Amino acid sequence: GYFLSVIQGFDETTGAAEWALSSRHVAVLSAIILGAVRAFFNQKCNVNWYSLVHALVTGSLSFVCVWLNEFGAESLTGTSEPLGSILCKGPLTSIHAIVPAITMGFGVFDIIEGFSHGIDFILHGFATFSIMAYFCEMGVPEIITPMLMMEISTLNLCLMRATFLSDRLLTVNILIFVMSFFAFRIIICPYLWWGIFSTCWANRDNPESQACLPWHFKYVTFTFGMFFNCLNSFWFYKIVRKFIRKMSGKEKLKEKNSLKDE
Repeated sequence: GYFLSVIQGFDETTGAAEWALSSRHVAVLSAIILGAVRAFFNQKCNVNWYSLVHALVTGSLSFVCVWLNEFGAESLTGTSEPLGSILCKGPLTSIHAIVPAITMGFGVFDIIEGFSHGIDFILHGFATFSIMAYFCEMGVPEIITPMLMMEISTLNLCLMRATFLSDRLLTVNILIFVMSFFAFRIIICPYLWWGIFSTCWANRDNPESQACLPWHFKYVTFTFGMFFNCLNSFWFYKIVRKFIRKMSGKEKLKEKNSLKDE
């Protein structure tokens, strides 16, 4: 379809098929680019621009990857996803391999930001970097790619304190953020994670799977999923409380618009 033709055009133009699995190089390049965005734009208009750029790139690309997993995997490889990845058939496209490496580079900044936001953000930063590094170093970044769809909700979070938004637009942004956070971080991504873990567990003794996945892979997959599911549930509880305060008028629309504020 359209998505696949665009990716194939990208591969032909950049030679991505040859360097997509060089996760460390992609991560370093990602960190350099995001660092440049951070230095150039800083917090202009009260927007965390480097985080916004990362969310836009990884959120949209992971969505494309999930779409191809659901509607194109069997026609491309003869095997559905995530089964194909678990059986070591490699990434469906170059983008499937690149997206986690981009987030690995972003993870450095996520950790730094965490020290000014609280323990839950520090844990999120270390977990994000560690998990991306784990999957990339194991040579199977494509397995974790669907989980990065949760970054779609980050787009609206980055705009929560934007000075160029009117009260009406800010209200719309808040509503979209609450709905997208619930949709992607509470419903869709946990569902995708369970599909990955259950497939991994069902094939734990399959020689095809053992060819590229170490014995501890299934345990790491379960642990990281439960960590992020619990953390996102905790954050959603905080978001709902904040949303109620704002809609009831107890808190002004343009004050305390970050998750660290209570």
